[in-house]
Amino acid sequence: MLKEIHHLVKNNLQIITSLLRLQSREIENQSSLEHFKEAIDRISAMTLIHNQMYQSKDLDRIALEPYFESLSKNILHSYALDIPVDIPFDIKIDHAASNNIVPMALIFNELMSNSFKYAFQNKSSGAIRIKANQTGNKSIEFNYADNGEWIEPAHEDSFGLELIEALTEQLGGTVKRSTTGGTHYSFIFESESL
Repeated sequence: MLKEIHHLVKNNLQIITSLLRLQSREIENQSSLEHFKEAIDRISAMTLIHNQMYQSKDLDRIALEPYFESLSKNILHSYALDIPVDIPFDIKIDHAASNNIVPMALIFNELMSNSFKYAFQNKSSGAIRIKANQTGNKSIEFNYADNGEWIEPAHEDSFGLELIEALTEQLGGTVKRSTTGGTHYSFIFESESL
């Protein structure tokens, strides 16, 4: 029964994505079109989650590395960059609880989208490194880094950065950002939240 619900949710999200894509064809303003694309990418991240839940034997937990690999391929395809981007994963946590995978996926989607949009503009190749590991009995460290330089947002309260902070808080975590030798995000989540 639960598997069928995830299948129905996935189908509904795909319909929403299709409607947004159709509507976006009528938009001439490039900034508005970019907002539509970002919304489509966020919905696609959630669609992929429900698809994996539908195919999973254990509906309560999602395997992180295969999910992030699939999501990264979808995002990379969406941006169709002219340069090669190497995306190695080093995830030493097998699963995440299904109710927490959506905020984690949306954080990952925002970070990767920002890398593709802003980090590699003057590069002949790109690299994104994703690491996750248990750092003790009660905490999980999640690191995201690219070798580019992001263009700073026009204002500090940009939606993407606010979304990352809100989702981190939802997961009971903290985040630090640095821009030395690329852009790095380091998250600490309480393991009970995952």
